[in-house]
Amino acid sequence: MRQLIFVLILANLFVYYLIFDFLNQKNLVAFFDVGQGESVLIKNKNNIFLYDTGAKPSLVLKSLDRFIPFYHKKIDILFISHPDKDHYLAAFEILKRYKVRLLGVSILNSEDSGYKRLIELAKRLEIPILVFKRGNQISTNYFQIYILHPDKKYKKDNDNSLVLKVNGKNSYLLTGDIEKEAIQSLLLCCQKILASDYFLFPHHGSKYSINKEFYKAINPKVSVIQVGTNYYGHPHKETINFLKNLKATIWRTDLNKELVIYE
Repeated sequence: MRQLIFVLILANLFVYYLIFDFLNQKNLVAFFDVGQGESVLIKNKNNIFLYDTGAKPSLVLKSLDRFIPFYHKKIDILFISHPDKDHYLAAFEILKRYKVRLLGVSILNSEDSGYKRLIELAKRLEIPILVFKRGNQISTNYFQIYILHPDKKYKKDNDNSLVLKVNGKNSYLLTGDIEKEAIQSLLLCCQKILASDYFLFPHHGSKYSINKEFYKAINPKVSVIQVGTNYYGHPHKETINFLKNLKATIWRTDLNKELVIYE
């Protein structure tokens, strides 16, 4: 009898813990430190979105475990900005370990063999795949997500990156690896709505994504560069000097680590 009472007490405590944990879930946006790669979590009490995964499963899974409860292994939409391994490679493990309700991509077909395998895995797991385009919107009880790009298929994979504008208490512009052509397209279509508090600088701080008019339209409080050890020289010195000349606040995940904004 004592053992039964003890088990019942533990069960009740566990239920109280789950209720307390659920009620205390916070709205947040987290720019993960995934080394040379990109991954951003967008989370409110009812919805979880992940924008890119980075290349190393151990890094992104460790970060996700801190923000997604063990009893709620669900991601509503996994966005893959474009077919670059440092943006999608860890998605293989995420698809296996989490219930992903929708895979959101910018293009379905790619010459990248790993990306092809990812699409095939999603199909085998019967995960719906949606190709997002400019003008699509996602509404939650807290965040509003607007797809600003792409509007068509571009020659360069980088310019096919999904660009998301996320509005909550703060606003966020997530840009993948966009370069000159995509940036010009965004300035033509969306200049008046680019303004954002947090700006994910494109392509890990590449000099090929520098555009003064684009940056001034965004006018961010913080410019985030998700980057790690790499052979490309990211972030390029030209980018850092460009941001410093504009007196920008820079957050680098290789130096400052993870950035979490609680809403």
